[in-house]
Amino acid sequence: MQLDRKSLDRLLNLSDDQLRMLLRRLLSENGVDPGTVPLEQLNMGKLREALRGATDEDIAGYMALLSALGNRGGAGPQ
Repeated sequence: MQLDRKSLDRLLNLSDDQLRMLLRRLLSENGVDPGTVPLEQLNMGKLREALRGATDEDIAGYMALLSALGNRGGAGPQ
C-alpha cells in the first residue's frame, strides 16, 4: 500500500476498528508482525490528530520507518 496525502485523508474517515484493521494489513505487507504492535491500546484520537497534521515529508518518513522495521523482520528493538 502506498500512502500519500489523499489516501491519508481518506483513512482519517474510517472507524477506529477499520483503521486498526488497515494498520494491521499495512504492517503485515511491510514485513512487520502486527502482533508486535499493541494496536488495541493505541489512542486512535491522538493518532488521527497526528496524521491530520502530517506533511508530505512526514508521510515519506513514516513509510521509510515502516520499511526499515519490516527489513528487520518486525521483531521489535534489537
